[in-house]
Amino acid sequence: RGGQSKVLPRRLVVDMREFMSCLPAVLHQQGFDLVPTTLEVGDYVLSPEMCVERKALPDLHASLGSGRLYHQAESMSKHYKTPILLIEFDADKAFTLQSVHDIGDDIDPRNIMSKLVLLLLHFPKLRLVWSRSLHATADIFSALKSNQDEPDPAAAALVGVPVGPDGMPLSGSETVVNQAAQELLRKLPGVNDANYRSLMSAVGSLRELADTPVERLEVIMGSAKNARMLREFLDAPCPRA
Repeated sequence: RGGQSKVLPRRLVVDMREFMSCLPAVLHQQGFDLVPTTLEVGDYVLSPEMCVERKALPDLHASLGSGRLYHQAESMSKHYKTPILLIEFDADKAFTLQSVHDIGDDIDPRNIMSKLVLLLLHFPKLRLVWSRSLHATADIFSALKSNQDEPDPAAAALVGVPVGPDGMPLSGSETVVNQAAQELLRKLPGVNDANYRSLMSAVGSLRELADTPVERLEVIMGSAKNARMLREFLDAPCPRA
């Protein structure tokens, strides 16, 4: 009808862990409708086909080094038509990952730019987006969401959740989750997106995890290397002053 402006899509499904950062507050100020939930895949779901994994620079370096970003890119590429890795810089710092003088002619697996190139080569669907600041990210989300359908929060929450033989999500009984313990678990050496759920199902608490022998950890985690990394960390003595 004449005189009426088109309503722009403004809903974002946001992973609960993102609310520890400042971006959700900025998005709210910009008029986005934020729907918090626990996402197995991605940090922000912009549409039924578009998912964003957001990385500030410290997290980018850490997740590239640990291999966590590989698993995240793999999950997004599997479940979404348009998976996006958004690298967010601080507004008061240089808008660059490294000096041009540090970029060589060949692929160097120790170089962050080389790591990103290898990631994109491995996952051709993955789109890389650079953001200068939190407010720039809000503008980017607005542009990406134009002409897109609004995301369904319930559907987004089920993406990547394991299902049982009956096709029902296995997380159906997980109505209460110790979010702080889960976050701590996911930061431990050897723990990644592919095995943290198995650990949560097999051990009842972090205390029980600390008493779990490495042989059982190998079975639970499906990797002797990851099990050893975790066990060695748990057995390492605390430094004394």
